[in-house]
Amino acid sequence: MKKRGMIVVLIVLTVAAIVRLYPGQQSSQPLKVYVIFQEDESRILLEKFKKETGVSYEVIRMSGGEASYHLLTMNKTGIDVVLGGPADLHEQLKNNGKLISYSPRLSDQVPDKYKDRQGYWTGMYMGPLAIGVNEQVWKRDPQLADLPLPERYEDLLRPELKGKIEIPDPETSGTGYTLLASLAQERGEDQAIELVHALKQQSATTTFSGISSAQRLAQGEVAAVVSFMGDQLRFRNSGYAIYSEVPPQAGWEIGAVSILKSGNNKAAAKKLADFVLSRSAQTDYMNSAFSFPVLPHIQVHPLLTSVNLDLLLPTYRFDTAAEHREQLLTKWRKENG
Repeated sequence: MKKRGMIVVLIVLTVAAIVRLYPGQQSSQPLKVYVIFQEDESRILLEKFKKETGVSYEVIRMSGGEASYHLLTMNKTGIDVVLGGPADLHEQLKNNGKLISYSPRLSDQVPDKYKDRQGYWTGMYMGPLAIGVNEQVWKRDPQLADLPLPERYEDLLRPELKGKIEIPDPETSGTGYTLLASLAQERGEDQAIELVHALKQQSATTTFSGISSAQRLAQGEVAAVVSFMGDQLRFRNSGYAIYSEVPPQAGWEIGAVSILKSGNNKAAAKKLADFVLSRSAQTDYMNSAFSFPVLPHIQVHPLLTSVNLDLLLPTYRFDTAAEHREQLLTKWRKENG
């Protein structure tokens, strides 16, 4: 009996030692991440994460609308983390019971308006909507050359711009939905749908995602777009003649990180959530994505220093945008059916 008891004690001690050596290890599978921003930006971030933690990963790049469809409509499982994308997407996931609550390290330093109070999502960057103009296209167009550059959404409705602008689709693009939802909160749903419909009628096409609009702007296929400023600035930083203007009462996004309940690698997912809020990751990401950090005392990229954030809609609510999404998009479809 005594010998058997000693064996049991030894087994317990061995298991405890293994747990201490490999804390929270749940799966040998790579961490699977839905990324709702640019894949090259995610690779920079996740390679740094892999180097620091040893955690391997798989990236699945999606637009906000695609991610919402896959996770809510198709009920896709096996994905561990949703990284980036407007916070209303993460609110939808929270409201549908898809997320676990986790407050990453340093999240106590993130302002309350940039995170979920219950810890279901935490902001990792902030970015405003902006009107982007390709100055070369504008100056070379005889109908546009003498016109002032647009400062308000309504300026994009000038007859000279017919077929020369582009907006992202509110149904497939988180950028497009942020435009529609922020206008709805500012002026009411009917006026918002009326304006976005007019912008769509003015557009050469509506793109699947916000970055597609910025790409077509940089390539000179259109003269002006509405997209998140960070997408425009990445092309400006590469030498394209892009001018960005934040319109009055513009919508904005909090790109968030959240952990999915149905994932297989929750310990690694928590490590990633901690990592993206580290000061080194925040600094590296801001310099590649041209977004505003959520942590204080991190210097923004020089291209952002002149941006007036006082122009943004101060009352924009992500929970309201998430709660009214289906209602708002149903009305949008009826108008554009």
